[in-house]
Amino acid sequence: MSKLVECVPNFSEGNNKEVIDEIGKAISQTEGCMLLDVDAGPSTNRTVYTFVGSPEDVIEGALNAARRAFQLIDMAKHKGEHPRMGALDVCPFVPVMNVTMEECIHCANLFGKRLADELCVPVYLYGEAAQKESRRSLPAIRAGEYEALPEKLQKVEWTPDFGPATFVPRWGATVTGARKFLIAYNINLLCTKELAHRIALNIREQGRGKDQPGRLKQVQGMGWYLDEEDIAQVSTNLLDFETTSLHVVYDEVCNDAKVINRLGLDSLSPFNPKERIIEYMVQDSKDSNSLVSLPFHTFVQKVGARSAAPGGGSVSAAMASLGAALGCMVGLMTYGKRQFEELDPVMRKLIPPFHQAMKELIVMVDTDSSAFSGYMDAMKLPKTTPEEKERRTTAMQLGLKNAVGVPFSLAEKVHSLWPFLREMAQHGNLACKSDIQVAAKALEAGVFGAYFNVVTNLKDITDEDFKKQAIQDLRNTSELLKPFGVIAHQ
Repeated sequence: MSKLVECVPNFSEGNNKEVIDEIGKAISQTEGCMLLDVDAGPSTNRTVYTFVGSPEDVIEGALNAARRAFQLIDMAKHKGEHPRMGALDVCPFVPVMNVTMEECIHCANLFGKRLADELCVPVYLYGEAAQKESRRSLPAIRAGEYEALPEKLQKVEWTPDFGPATFVPRWGATVTGARKFLIAYNINLLCTKELAHRIALNIREQGRGKDQPGRLKQVQGMGWYLDEEDIAQVSTNLLDFETTSLHVVYDEVCNDAKVINRLGLDSLSPFNPKERIIEYMVQDSKDSNSLVSLPFHTFVQKVGARSAAPGGGSVSAAMASLGAALGCMVGLMTYGKRQFEELDPVMRKLIPPFHQAMKELIVMVDTDSSAFSGYMDAMKLPKTTPEEKERRTTAMQLGLKNAVGVPFSLAEKVHSLWPFLREMAQHGNLACKSDIQVAAKALEAGVFGAYFNVVTNLKDITDEDFKKQAIQDLRNTSELLKPFGVIAHQ
């Protein structure tokens, strides 16, 4: 069986798309290397590339990326939230399949020597590849960061493992090594950068130093603020998930802060296992039928196509989810800001319902389309014999009931947001006035569409008891259409 090594180089550039793309291209165009992920962070000004291949191929891929970075990145101009000491800051090799840790240590040594010889830059070994116990920890090597290198390189104890002990302003220094799988787990917080960092200091093993160790073994951590998302994060690395698991880290953070949602894997973007798990990514994957996984322009084109689904129900759910998202955004634009500090308790109450509703309404984009498709499929069933006609009629009625159920759920979810929306309009950041107005109208459009989808489908249902109850519910639901016109004018 083939050998598979993961390489995860971290480059000190997270804003310049051309540079990010060029480094990615250097990896993906290396024969035998499969680029799985490119994670760029504007606030951290750092991009993490994940790729796999044979031991020999990943070394070549990492070297090609480093050569390109040497031409494009100037560390003398670099600023960012994340600690760093070089243009290629760290480059670990991880065993994935049919590869031992010893082979990955060999990869790190070979890569480090070739990098140092070719570019004449200092290189250190860490993790399982470390030749000194004092260099086993990445934070220990990176202490003082890029700015401390000129003085640090003059000390005998910091002579590089490979390359000259001279300061290269454009590059800095690189750390490479071998390690187990590392879980990078970021928890989004409704708080300031300072509070997020205090929490990180409390939980990470290093703590605040030798005299004040943290609570969790094999956990690194720091806090920062993501300006592009307007949210704070406790950013952790789980060096050994068998020693400290994800849920333990999450629970410890919860003890110190109000977090935005549960385990949080999809707080900033959807967590799709087929896009985030290596073994799934290296397999040939089939196209997903999920509407919400489509690029927005493709979803719009599907709505505009000559087919009944996706239709008004899916669009209503999409509109409502956007309304909830805007409500969440206004809250986050208010929370944690000094000028609105007295409103923090109010925002802690208002933001979570919008965040939860946003996720639930997104799901309804697909469930509505699926429900109506079930009805359309039933219509296509054969109807030659009495038995086939009966089977077809039963399936059609079931499809219609399902088609009624989804918009009812949508309307109820939107209705539950009304008091929170009204309060958000009263207390939210005034700079976001237009956003809360759009939120109100988007939610109104969602519930309006849901209402008429129910009306349309209900008339063809023959189950009188179901129909009677639904009509009663519909009368109650019709009240949901009334209050939304008020909010936009506040």
